[in-house]
Amino acid sequence: MTLEEKAAQLAAPTAPAIDVHDPPPTGWGAVVAALSTLERSPRESAAAVNELQRKHVEDTRLGIPVLVAEEALVGLKIQGATMHPDAIAQAATWDPELIERMGTAIGTQMARTGVRQALSPLADTARDPRWGRVEETYGEEPYLVGSMATAFVRGMQEADAGTPLVATVKHFLGYSAGAGGRNTDSVSIGPRELREVHAVPFEMVIRDGGARGIMPAYVDIDGVPVTGSRAHLTGLLRDELGFDGLVISDLGAVNQLHTKHGTAHSDAAASAQAVRAGVHLDLVPRLATGHLIEAVESGLLPMADLDLAVSTVLRTKFELGLFERPYVDLEAVPETLDSAETRGLAREIAERSVVLLRNEPVNGVPLLPLDPGTATIAVIGPNADRLLGQLGNYSYPVLDSMAKRFALAADPTARADEAAEFGGSTGADRARLMVESVPVVTFLDGIRDRARGATVLYEPGCPIQDEDRSGIPAAVEAARSAQVAVVVVGDQAGINAFGTVGEGLDSATCELPGVQRELVEAVAATGTPTVVVLSHGRPYSLRWMTGSVPAIVTSWFGGEEAGSAVAAVLFGDVNPAGRLPVSFLDFAGSAPLPYWRAAQTPAYVEGRAGATFPFGHGLSYTTFAYRDLDISRPEVPADGEIELSFTVANVGDRAGDEVVQVYGQDVIARSVRPRRKLVAFRRVSLEAGAAVRVTATVPASMFALWDPEEGWLVEPGKIKLFIGGSSAQIHLRTSVTLTGGVHHPGADRALTSSMSVIPVDPETAARSAAARAAALRTAAPLSGDNTVLEWLEHPVGGDLLRGLLQGADEETLAPAFGMSLQQMALYSGGRIAPETVERLVAQVHAQMTAPQRA
Repeated sequence: MTLEEKAAQLAAPTAPAIDVHDPPPTGWGAVVAALSTLERSPRESAAAVNELQRKHVEDTRLGIPVLVAEEALVGLKIQGATMHPDAIAQAATWDPELIERMGTAIGTQMARTGVRQALSPLADTARDPRWGRVEETYGEEPYLVGSMATAFVRGMQEADAGTPLVATVKHFLGYSAGAGGRNTDSVSIGPRELREVHAVPFEMVIRDGGARGIMPAYVDIDGVPVTGSRAHLTGLLRDELGFDGLVISDLGAVNQLHTKHGTAHSDAAASAQAVRAGVHLDLVPRLATGHLIEAVESGLLPMADLDLAVSTVLRTKFELGLFERPYVDLEAVPETLDSAETRGLAREIAERSVVLLRNEPVNGVPLLPLDPGTATIAVIGPNADRLLGQLGNYSYPVLDSMAKRFALAADPTARADEAAEFGGSTGADRARLMVESVPVVTFLDGIRDRARGATVLYEPGCPIQDEDRSGIPAAVEAARSAQVAVVVVGDQAGINAFGTVGEGLDSATCELPGVQRELVEAVAATGTPTVVVLSHGRPYSLRWMTGSVPAIVTSWFGGEEAGSAVAAVLFGDVNPAGRLPVSFLDFAGSAPLPYWRAAQTPAYVEGRAGATFPFGHGLSYTTFAYRDLDISRPEVPADGEIELSFTVANVGDRAGDEVVQVYGQDVIARSVRPRRKLVAFRRVSLEAGAAVRVTATVPASMFALWDPEEGWLVEPGKIKLFIGGSSAQIHLRTSVTLTGGVHHPGADRALTSSMSVIPVDPETAARSAAARAAALRTAAPLSGDNTVLEWLEHPVGGDLLRGLLQGADEETLAPAFGMSLQQMALYSGGRIAPETVERLVAQVHAQMTAPQRA
């Protein structure tokens, strides 16, 4: 190969900045967004890819096929493909098997249309709710993030046995920890946090998922930009984590080594630095092969380093079978990529991702599900009937509408009114659909379709971001005229512009944008029972809302079927079981505040530093009981496995899903350990009255810590285990002791736990239910005058109090054991209000007098 031909194999230009369908005589290594910018049917797009491949295979000297890449986080980002819920919504399902099915569906569409590389998914662990890209992540818990990303990769890469694909996991590494939650800002994290928090999901997706691609992060870590760091991209990624695939830069990241980070004195030096570090493909908005050629000719880049990068690109193409099968069968391309089957899958994911955050009684009965006899419903809010208000930032309509808008702004022949919309503004309310979209069911559509016998009133009330209050009076009047008001508020996704959340759209406050809070407060003040539905990408600070709104639901950005899914939940056709993959903090200013520190963090002068809705939280229309905890061995070798079994029963009157969560704590260690760490989870479906026996097998290596001198190690000592329905709602507790010496598990340590579920015999379940009911009947009632210890030992009050205190355990609460609950509230510095004590007493009474089922 000539130097020019080698350099060409490292180029990955992106459309529409470059006409990727008109390659140079040397061809390119890869092209990005070659289909999404075409605005053609699937078969026409596939034909264009075949022609692009023909130009590479037949019109270049070497005949090397090109690697075609697209975004695919919420579905293949081309015209006519299904748009699934955003990644943060996918994580809210806590159902990796479901997300693996989604990955398979997306991968199948890629294989049919000639796309062989997906620039998805993200394995970033969300650290700060102010960061605009939280919506693209799987949340704040490394184990949950790694589990969901691994499922996505498995489903996608092996979707078609005859057409291997590349899932590109991003952004390696620490991208989500930018200072102040600001996108691409510098990162200051130590070697322990780097590996224990940020690298673990990538390690899971590499070792357990077999990921074939990695994209480095834009950021610098302690002054070293990752894209130019051999320590990160070779030492950590390849040597430690065992990655042996393709590394493609983020858009323009190589050039930024010169223009932003200043670690390279020229564009050629930046290219040399990236290739030496371990980058194989340069994703560029402008042609840059000349920089590589200059780097080699000037001696900045040894030919051996260039050859290693080129050989990796070529090896990937051989492994994908591109040399043997560069073209797709056009006859096999379906007429639509949004079939009834894939739409059904999108709806299933949306339904399973809906999180019921709050559901307080109205006239003695929980507001949700809505009374089927409701005659008049007011649907209000800026996202109630907006297609773009329920789609993630990397969905085709959002991203490609923006691309067209920017192209229009640079077009001197554009109409004056169109060009004037730019004017330097990044307002979310200027976002418009400018490309063809598959059908999208809005929230208004979904409610109207479900409540066909009711009168449905609609008022937008206010914009997303602009401070226009002129529509609020009409919204208030609609609410007054209805029996229930459903207020749909939230975000507009964008990228650097035309949005309130997304890449480059970070928030200082995590409050509802614009005057949406005023709209919610005005509707709630009418006295009409109000449900707030959140359609959004970042967690909000919602403590204010809990004082006036009885029911709060989040669908995140729920995709094309969000309206149908939320309507099904509101009317009780679907029992909600989504759980939060990221906490909703009381104050954005307390971030970063991961859930494992929330219960121990001191208060600010403004109030507690905690979460209004903690990690793992989510309510149901039924009730679940946990009981009969057994642990197989109280002592386990440091290289062994912890096995615990317990029963989960649906003691309510309707079927539902529970997300069973197991947390652990290494009590004493050589470095500070998290007070709570997710080590196992499983979503379980239970009919009313049914029970299952759950067995969790947790490798001791799940508690491994990173020591800069010794690497990964497991220390002997006490391990606490917490079992429940969220990080704050713990129902069962136990502990084990790890024995023996310090164990060094090595690079192949177990990264995942397993949970098995066996149905409990109905007669056994009935006897357990009867025993529980008897215990409740004999339990003493509680009041605010009872001591904290009496509350903790109560079969109902203990769970409620621990939930209020973010799952704090007995050791944390020991100094307050002798106080009454009212005294504890008095000394809590505002963390527990007097009315909260009254509410807890009422909840204890309600649960003790409610009929119990098995």
